[in-house]
Amino acid sequence: MIKLDDIRRHAAARPDAIAVVDGTTRLSWTDFADAVDRFAAGLVARLPETGPARAVFLADPSGELAVALAACATLGVPCTGLDPGQEGDRLDALLGTLDPCAVFVDPHYRPLLEGRTWPSGPASSWITLDTAVADGTETVKRAPAQDVREPVPGGAGAPEASAAPRTEVSFRRLSESEPLRRLPEPLHRESLGVVPGGQRITVRRAATEGRGLVGLIDEFGFDAHDTHLVAAPLWLPLSLQLARTLLAVGATVVLDATQDAQALAALVTAEHVTTAVFDPGTLGRLLAHPASAQLASLGRLRCVIAPGRHLGRWAVNAAWERLGPVLHLAYTTPETGLSAILTPEEGQVSRMRTGRAVFGTTIAVLDAEGAVLPAGRPGRVAVRGHHVMDGYLDGEDAFVTLDAGAGEQRFFVTDDLGVLDEQGRLTLTGRGSGVTSPARDRALDAALFRLESDLLNLPCLRDTAVVRVSLPTLGDALVVPFIAVAVGREVSGHTALRTACARRVPSIPAHVIAVDHIPYSPTGRIRTAELLEAVVPIITLNLQLEQTVHQEISA
Repeated sequence: MIKLDDIRRHAAARPDAIAVVDGTTRLSWTDFADAVDRFAAGLVARLPETGPARAVFLADPSGELAVALAACATLGVPCTGLDPGQEGDRLDALLGTLDPCAVFVDPHYRPLLEGRTWPSGPASSWITLDTAVADGTETVKRAPAQDVREPVPGGAGAPEASAAPRTEVSFRRLSESEPLRRLPEPLHRESLGVVPGGQRITVRRAATEGRGLVGLIDEFGFDAHDTHLVAAPLWLPLSLQLARTLLAVGATVVLDATQDAQALAALVTAEHVTTAVFDPGTLGRLLAHPASAQLASLGRLRCVIAPGRHLGRWAVNAAWERLGPVLHLAYTTPETGLSAILTPEEGQVSRMRTGRAVFGTTIAVLDAEGAVLPAGRPGRVAVRGHHVMDGYLDGEDAFVTLDAGAGEQRFFVTDDLGVLDEQGRLTLTGRGSGVTSPARDRALDAALFRLESDLLNLPCLRDTAVVRVSLPTLGDALVVPFIAVAVGREVSGHTALRTACARRVPSIPAHVIAVDHIPYSPTGRIRTAELLEAVVPIITLNLQLEQTVHQEISA
């Protein structure tokens, strides 16, 4: 996030210009500088005198979180966002690895931390991002506007461990501190990020972040006249990176935590939004809502960025119609950062999951032995550039030295499979790892990925997914939920899907079912358990009815 020195620079040049918008709260650059100054002064007194100082946050986008992140950047304290939807054991592992001395938490996420322990947990500070606490609202058991100590629940079966105290304080309390007389020397010059679905932590040095910031400005032309809408959680690396970049150039950042399509459409209109970042689920809801129909006519939006692995042809076409030629689909991972984009114009003629490398990034495709392949040959994707991480926190080296035409350079080898064409465009063709437990056969996994890519390119579907399951009721099968492009078009969608499944993966039975909603995480990953809980009983009932009808006909 942007540092206090940079905030003060913008405040000196444009003191009354708005820096951060959060609902009815509007922070000018002067207000933002004062808030970060005071909050940093209150926070620095709670940092450990020795050892690494790290922080984490479990919070939705808000003005309080923006201030807290800027204060951490000023003090050199890496503040890592945690996905509140991840499994408890992974959250435990991440807390143990990061060992935060400060935790910024929204009140509604606070129960996720109760009962969790980490080495410095008893000595850590919990900062509640709720300004109402200081006005006397007892959302947690503590006196207003003062620090108190509460027991920290220990693990199951260990009641004695719950006696350890922790410091709890409200955001308002820290914001009442006297401003810093001078900025302290930063403790660290790095940022940390979480790899979804695991416990890996990425590390980026300050120099790498600076070069990546310049690359984003060159790529998208961000400047102080932009108004940027954050409609994706800030724990997503792409969302945080873009917010930091827009603040760095002096733009206004509008924060949304509602994920409500009508509210987002109103924000775009009222705040004169020019750029935005959306997670795939939120973007899909906006494009399907009638409130987005007039946004293109405003003529203000010029750049919308969204992770593009699970967005299909309907999203591209609907975005062009409702938002204008603005949608950029991003290929991004926590390790590589923003590596490739599919621009609005290219989206009209290219397959989904295709993109060109962003400025300052080089993409290569490797064979099984790690040699660089020529154009048109599929293999494992490797990336180098300003956005690529410096390494993992545990020290494991995931880099190789390659010559992709510009001499020997350091590349990160991803888990993705893809192919480069003669023009340098990358098309993802599969996943090298991370597939579900039944899908271990490489050829079959590649066929499933191609099937999913085919379905994403069908214009008759608003959304679809391919999930392989191994269940007692269904056996080894594919579950293919879909949302038709319009009411009454379910039959044509069903026919197109069954035909594609039979062509690409004839060896596995496919259960195609129309649904109203496909649950995604903000990263675009399908929430498989939630999806199967909703559709498997319906599929099972349909199979039983078909069997009954068949038996009656046979009799």
